[in-house]
Amino acid sequence: MENFTITIAKSGHKTLHYTNGQQTIRIHSAYDPVKEAQRIADQCNPKRASIIIVCGLGLGYHVQALKDKFPGLTIIVIEKDKNLIHLVKQEFPEVFTCAHIVNNEEEIATVLESIDIRSFRGTALLVHRPSYSLHPEFYDALIANIHKQISSRISDLLTRFEFEELWVKNILLNAKQMHTALPVKSLFGKFKGIPGIIVSAGPSLINSLDALSQAYEKALIVCVDTAYKVLERHGISPHIVMTLDAQTHSIKHFLGITQKPLLLADVVSSPKVTRLIEKKLFSTTAKYYTAPDGRIQRESTPLMDWIQNFTGQIGDIQSGGSVATSAFDLLLTAGCSAIVLVGQDLAYTGREIHSRGTHHNDDWLPAINRFKNLDTINQNVIRKRKIKYVPSNSGSTVITDFVLDLYRSWFEDSAKRVPIPVYNTSTGGAVIANTTFTPLQALVQKWKKPPVSPQEIISHELSHKTPINTQSLFRKFSRLHHRLKKLQTAQGEDAANLYAMLDNEDLDTLCSPFMRKTLFYIARHNLEQQKIDMLIKDAAQAAARELLKIFAKLEDSLI
Repeated sequence: MENFTITIAKSGHKTLHYTNGQQTIRIHSAYDPVKEAQRIADQCNPKRASIIIVCGLGLGYHVQALKDKFPGLTIIVIEKDKNLIHLVKQEFPEVFTCAHIVNNEEEIATVLESIDIRSFRGTALLVHRPSYSLHPEFYDALIANIHKQISSRISDLLTRFEFEELWVKNILLNAKQMHTALPVKSLFGKFKGIPGIIVSAGPSLINSLDALSQAYEKALIVCVDTAYKVLERHGISPHIVMTLDAQTHSIKHFLGITQKPLLLADVVSSPKVTRLIEKKLFSTTAKYYTAPDGRIQRESTPLMDWIQNFTGQIGDIQSGGSVATSAFDLLLTAGCSAIVLVGQDLAYTGREIHSRGTHHNDDWLPAINRFKNLDTINQNVIRKRKIKYVPSNSGSTVITDFVLDLYRSWFEDSAKRVPIPVYNTSTGGAVIANTTFTPLQALVQKWKKPPVSPQEIISHELSHKTPINTQSLFRKFSRLHHRLKKLQTAQGEDAANLYAMLDNEDLDTLCSPFMRKTLFYIARHNLEQQKIDMLIKDAAQAAARELLKIFAKLEDSLI
């Protein structure tokens, strides 16, 4: 505990001061630190906030006073000195029962994962001035990081609200395709010693095509759906094409293709795509994080834990929000010896949005005339976005935007954490920290052919593994079909009967995603029970109607 000294205050309580050269800063009162802490807490007015951020731990007196005054609020305390945290844990362990103490961004992430973001109502800030004055830059940076991570969590929640119903519809419709597909877990750990390539659709992809064609026997090539048309038009076959977009427009990546690839589809992917491609694997997206108690927690795609009770495990892939981030986790889980980013510009290299040859260019071609060319169209798109300049691999700068820069941060953080090297080959694209910039051609020339090629490994798995078994799942669907009809047609049912119907665990699991917005509304408003009962009944019957429409499309598969 460098430069900190504990003494006894006039009141008999322990107090703390900090010595820096000739200067001494009192962290707590030399007379009565408990009364001082109460005055500090009295000055805090969180209003509607659900989280209080405290800068500086000291000996925790002000933290305990805050908890006494606001027992229902979450308190997050930022402290720079790890030794001081350890001392407080020994001397005043009760402080750790009333607040989360954090020292870095990783600990902040762990704490925020444990908080139900659905109940978030804002933050209030309490600055413990003596502590803050020692390291203001540190505290300002972590305050900003807390707000950034909360914004990300809220964004995830809003995305879930917007897409959850579509995800569940797609999962149920894709269940009809599952019996013809392998679970992605069949590939986990099968590519040890083999490098993996992620092919994305950034503008620099066009410069890597020759090297990619030479890498087929040496590396596992995983192509994101946006980039597949570019490869096919140049006669290059990836080993796997990944898709996870739930929206129907994702089929544009595959319209007009002549060679059907091996498709790895997330269970929420558009059923139009999974029906189009015969040879496929399914995966599910899950997020793993460390809870405050040290246990690993898993957050899965809605409905998928229930589905896998009947089908068996399909295989989790973690995602950072894009198909390329999912491909990154796939290569890691597959056991690859290195991860190589191709076409991952994360910038508008050459002032282009995507590589030439994607469906976006196809869509723009009819709009070209003597007054407007592809360059003009690209420029008009870029001007509408919030742009910034970042360092490029060419040694200068390159234009990017807010969203692309968020993904750049994701790759930088992920590259730092993984135990294998990550290479960035995107000439002219954004610099990605914690990766090594190397031209793809140099890597391919250095690699040797493995004893068993990636395609031989995949072919072996496709011919020897059992497809996903959906018989038990469709038997369950058949039994739920009758319950949904009963729920849909319930007239004048009292609340007790309605809740009794929804008390069926399987029915509740199916209906809950369609009722989520209503339940969220009820949780945030103080409503009379009669109003709550009416809202739940309307939401439950609307859910039943939607599910019955989906089951009608599955009718020939119901057992």
